[in-house]
Amino acid sequence: MSDAAALLPVPGAGKPQADPWADVLGTLEMDAVFCSTGRFSEPWGIAMPALPGVLMFHLLLEGRAVVDVEGGRHDLGPGDLVLVPHGAGHAITGTADDPATGLWDVDRTVVADRYEQLRIDGGGHPATLVCGAVGFTDPGVGRLLASLPAVLRAPDAASGPGAGADGPDGDWLRAVVAAIDHEVRHPRPGTDVVTARLADVLLVHVVRRWLEAEKPASGWIAALRDPALGPVLRAVHAAPQDPWTLESLAAVARLSRSAFAERFARTVGEPPMAYVAGCRMDAAARLLRDPGASVERVARQVGYDSVPGFHRAFVRRHGATPGAWRASGPARSLAEVLAR
Repeated sequence: MSDAAALLPVPGAGKPQADPWADVLGTLEMDAVFCSTGRFSEPWGIAMPALPGVLMFHLLLEGRAVVDVEGGRHDLGPGDLVLVPHGAGHAITGTADDPATGLWDVDRTVVADRYEQLRIDGGGHPATLVCGAVGFTDPGVGRLLASLPAVLRAPDAASGPGAGADGPDGDWLRAVVAAIDHEVRHPRPGTDVVTARLADVLLVHVVRRWLEAEKPASGWIAALRDPALGPVLRAVHAAPQDPWTLESLAAVARLSRSAFAERFARTVGEPPMAYVAGCRMDAAARLLRDPGASVERVARQVGYDSVPGFHRAFVRRHGATPGAWRASGPARSLAEVLAR
């Protein structure tokens, strides 16, 4: 880093910076959880449509199942949980040879806005399944989802003998699965809410375990772990509205401007200032959910003096004007998620 760069004032200096893992897991705050419980008997199968930007999950409570995502086959037993983080279309069937019926053609009972019961009676081996599609409050969650593999598994959620996790972690996971199982088998008022909240816990646990175990070479998670880039991401996330420049970001990283720019783009997959702009627009999207916040006020809060400039940047990032984004509100149904 040059002497001149060392003398530059650093935006965000002296401000508290967020714990990186709290920031990662915080993006998983969910604004829409759509759950289905299924009672099936072989042969059975469901072809799930692609839902870009939506995380899907399947928790098998009883029986057996096979999940096929992008040509990868995953056999499930009781208590196994599978996440499909990228919203890819996939099939879940009783056995690998069972046919899959399109999701919208499966017999169902709508219990509440975000909860329904599915049935396929093939007359054979039974299975009980909890499936869901999850939307997120923070549009920046895309950075995390893009860092995850096509499928995440949590075999340690299994209840009963042979569960994969020992100790307190395994104990409470088995308790969560048992609670979901009880709600599914004995539905009553509020079952949809309870099931969704318990599913939230399982999803965050699976992602946390992956974060602890994996060390990707590139992507957002790799950048957070990088000794030079991690402090930069935390500083930008703590104060996206600050007047960041390539020089001030390089100063936080303690690298020369050219070395920092190359390292950031190689690891994160986009230039540093594009990342800053994205963080500002993601913060703006969150602020616009407050009905009392004007577009002009939000623009100032994320570092824009010009409302037209803010408007153009917001449309580039989110594909909608600030006013249209605010009017859309959180999704209330799976159909609304699909429409987006």
